[in-house]
Amino acid sequence: MSTNKQKQAHKPLEDLLKDYRHGWSLEQGFYKNPEVYRAEQERIFRKHWIFAGHTSQIPNVGDYFLLEIDAESIIVVRSNSGDVKAHMNVCRHRGSHICLEKHGTAKALVCPYHAWTYDLDGRLTGARQMAADFDKSEHGLHSAHVALVGGLIFISMADEPLSLTPMYEGLGDVFKLFGFDNMKLAHHQSYAIDANWKLAVENYQECYHCAPSHPEFAQIHAMAGSPAKFAANKERYIASLDADAAETKTKLKELNGYFDLAEPGIEGFQYGRNPLYEGALTGSVDAQPVAPLLGKLSGYDGGASEFMLGPLSFFLIYDDHMLGYRFTPTGQDKCVGDLYWFVHADAEEGKDYDKAALTWLWDVTIKADEDIIVNNQKGVNSHVYAPGRLSEMEYFEQHFLNWYLKAMGRT
Repeated sequence: MSTNKQKQAHKPLEDLLKDYRHGWSLEQGFYKNPEVYRAEQERIFRKHWIFAGHTSQIPNVGDYFLLEIDAESIIVVRSNSGDVKAHMNVCRHRGSHICLEKHGTAKALVCPYHAWTYDLDGRLTGARQMAADFDKSEHGLHSAHVALVGGLIFISMADEPLSLTPMYEGLGDVFKLFGFDNMKLAHHQSYAIDANWKLAVENYQECYHCAPSHPEFAQIHAMAGSPAKFAANKERYIASLDADAAETKTKLKELNGYFDLAEPGIEGFQYGRNPLYEGALTGSVDAQPVAPLLGKLSGYDGGASEFMLGPLSFFLIYDDHMLGYRFTPTGQDKCVGDLYWFVHADAEEGKDYDKAALTWLWDVTIKADEDIIVNNQKGVNSHVYAPGRLSEMEYFEQHFLNWYLKAMGRT
């Protein structure tokens, strides 16, 4: 590694934050400096709410799955009371992982190392041959906070989690309209990406790349067009709707809390609705329905909603199905993109929807994104890399960068 590249890659976090230039991408050190990555674990991943999965993945008592974020592993389990609980997957004896499979069913959580046993609420119920003064009540599993948005499960590893009250109050009618409490998971797919997690999130934040990189997406979503073309399509879309209808008003609600605009102690969230191209009804190979209508919708209106909670969890809501995106690190230069496809809880595979048709658009889109993001990382690794000027179509990425810099300590 050249001396210049070493200086770029290991520039101290304090200097990186101080030297950031608004309207430009991040310096190399934000992606390559191990100090930065360690700070992100504490200031971002162990502080903010993160989408973990869906209640339909754990329908019965004892059902569980793991959420893994770099070195952290969290057991999300259905307890005996029927509640959703989250426990750190770390035995209180000597630290072994307890659940070794990605998902399963268990009557109790038993450490495979020395057989310490915990109930589904995380209480220690069995510890062999311990001293007489050993108090099992003081050695329960460390828990994470759980919040439900309909059937969506979010967890926070913070001691005091950020408040979700403004989100619930602001979007309660949206969640009800789209039937967030009456969906099920139709498919989940993980995509390993050899790149820093921020490059994956940044890629999701902008559609400047959509037209040249995602022709399938760009034929359906008007946001892939130029700002002027998008504005014209949004005007056309809104004019086609019944302005007096309660459903229209709910769908078109805009809550631009953006990550960087959230008040202290509040988790940032955002909701808005954008048009598809005229004649398109949903995200599919022919832009026509692939599943029954969600929630209490009366019909298709040619739009799609975006809901974002925190900096890592994103949802795209068509009228007949919903996509969930999550990007989490597995290392400094590696991350995972998890995609979740949701349909109405009563929809039956093979009768009401075909999984291949349901997943086609976003499977092909994220596979293209994999190449884009990995190539981006390769360029960021170069000794000649320097931040580039953001375009007008990358305004939402700027919001993410604003939030990220603030979360990392920039004043």
